[in-house]
Amino acid sequence: MFQLIKLEYKSFFRSSTLGGKIAAKIFMWLSYIYILFMTIGLAFIHGNGGAAFVKQEADVENPFLLLNSNMLFYIFVFWVVGRYFGQATPIINIKPLLLLRINRDKIIRFSLNKTIFSFFNLISILYLIIFSLTIYSPEKFDLTQLMLWNLSMYFILYITNFLNIYLNKKDRVVIVLGVILVIVYALDYFQIFSFNPISEWIFYMFYEDKILVIIPIIILAFTYYRVIQFFKNNFFIDTGLRKKVMEAKQDNLVFLNRFGDMSTFLRNDFRLIKRSKRARTTALMSLLCILYGLIFLGTQDLLGDTMLFFGYLFSTGGFIFTFCALVPSWDSQHYSFMMCQNIKYVDYIKSKWYLGSFGVIIATIIALPIYGFFGSYHLIAVLCCGLFNLGVNSYLTLWAGAFTKVKIDLDSFKNAMGNTKALNSKTMLLTLPQMVLPLVLYWVVSTFFGHTIGCISVGSIGILGVLFKDMVLNIIIKTYKIEKYSTLSAYKETN
Repeated sequence: MFQLIKLEYKSFFRSSTLGGKIAAKIFMWLSYIYILFMTIGLAFIHGNGGAAFVKQEADVENPFLLLNSNMLFYIFVFWVVGRYFGQATPIINIKPLLLLRINRDKIIRFSLNKTIFSFFNLISILYLIIFSLTIYSPEKFDLTQLMLWNLSMYFILYITNFLNIYLNKKDRVVIVLGVILVIVYALDYFQIFSFNPISEWIFYMFYEDKILVIIPIIILAFTYYRVIQFFKNNFFIDTGLRKKVMEAKQDNLVFLNRFGDMSTFLRNDFRLIKRSKRARTTALMSLLCILYGLIFLGTQDLLGDTMLFFGYLFSTGGFIFTFCALVPSWDSQHYSFMMCQNIKYVDYIKSKWYLGSFGVIIATIIALPIYGFFGSYHLIAVLCCGLFNLGVNSYLTLWAGAFTKVKIDLDSFKNAMGNTKALNSKTMLLTLPQMVLPLVLYWVVSTFFGHTIGCISVGSIGILGVLFKDMVLNIIIKTYKIEKYSTLSAYKETN
């Protein structure tokens, strides 16, 4: 185990993208600190009967029953679906490890056991601990029963942890779960049927009956065993390399010919999205980002208009923050071949900007009727956010790609411990600084001149960015040329 930890340590500090990794770690730890304080505050508020982020407008009499009544929804939304998109799965480059004198079982267990200490799990446990300490009093609760209830919730938490690793290869199952959750939420929202009494009855039993703690222990042991067996059966170099023989089909995409020399790169990108599972999933998941603003719309009174504006920025820019943030990494497998060809960097970079622009325009068009339903201000805000993403954030994302240098294995989903995640949390964290300028500008202008003028001021900068497109792209192209050889060197790394 210590040898594997040592190898990961060397891999991190010997990487040619060390600077980018350190920057990502800094942003990650800043976000962790923020989430940590938010979790402590929410646990304390909920434990004292507060109603932050729950349906009740007034304080509740029994916070413990309220948590149990919502636990079923929390487990599936945050611990299953949320974890699937937000928590990294174990990724190991098995080829060099299988050549070392390390037992295969140890490699698998080391990889799985790392997830036990993931921030997602620890923050959930912290919430339950603080919540339990807040509600506890000898007159109301039995200490032993409350501790066993907590242990049961911890075991259920880790069941979803290992289930997430298995579901990483089962996209259809997650989609079905997501659809079911939407239906369940809709039934509860429109007061047709509520699952809260069922959830309260199920999870309160873990407090009333001490022996029931055995059930999640058994399920956890079985889940852990099944995940280990799955990796054992697939932990080989040639796993998944056999391809099905299918009839070849040519995608002409004639409508892209109007873009001249850039059409070749645009055609390749569209084919990539169609044929690569990871690229296709990333593009589809970016569509879900359009609904991101609904989270802040529902908590506008609590978080304020500035955070709502942040939600609209993310709703209209989801594609550039997820898919385009990995440019040119999508081409990392054949980047060295491209650099040997007689191609113009200007056409390559412009094609990526046009691709991101397509995503922003489509997201804005879809978001306009959704949020425009709530009023003209929301319509203007979405439109201005789309303009800013088109004229500023699209350039910043493309420029940052010159320094990202993260190799993407498009066939990794075929390997047992390959990366299949659509959303890269580190890449998305690096997009947060792009939000600072528009949010500060909006906050300052809206404070003195109103929210509508604040939106227009942000949108105006986006329009200026579009007008000076060629000048900005030339600066980006120079950066890519400077970083060309270090990027080629980074893409040659195997880990």
